[in-house]
Amino acid sequence: MKSKANMQDTVLFCQCERCGAQLQVGPAPGSEARLLRRSKVPKGFCVNCAVHNFLRNTYPPNIQLAESGPEILLIPHIQTVFADIMKAGFADAIPDEIDWQRIVDNWELPFLKKVKRTASNPCGQEELDAIKAGTHPGFGKHRIRSSVGGALKARKELDFCFEGLNKVVPGLGDSLKKCLQKGGKNAESEK
Repeated sequence: MKSKANMQDTVLFCQCERCGAQLQVGPAPGSEARLLRRSKVPKGFCVNCAVHNFLRNTYPPNIQLAESGPEILLIPHIQTVFADIMKAGFADAIPDEIDWQRIVDNWELPFLKKVKRTASNPCGQEELDAIKAGTHPGFGKHRIRSSVGGALKARKELDFCFEGLNKVVPGLGDSLKKCLQKGGKNAESEK
């Protein structure tokens, strides 16, 4: 759908491909965004579905969310850590645009594309679904108890991811690791 703002500017609108929310299309001039980039064409996700899509495709948060459920996203400390990740990734979106409650409410809406296993994301859609169902151990306490070697390997993989975040923004990986280890519990009391 198009509407004329004035003779020189055309404002484009579309609906989010996942939740149906109405979106105004318009790229950010000079954007260097590595995540949450504004669309140049009338197609894509709203900011809330884009955040969910980023999280479900990002290891290790995708496993943590499969284990715990999306409610941990409502914890202010988690939102602050994500705002830091947005800043480090030069996101076009701003943290205040994100409606965390809407993300939680729409959590079960399907995505057309399944999560794929990649070099930086060793967990595909089948594993995430199994973790959520409780038939796959994820990287939580169950995995540590069942296989000491596997737990050490998983910890090394996680430490590598957290070290990478620390290189982007000093302390960011440590903060995320601490938050994930607590499952978001008592994170507010540490502020």
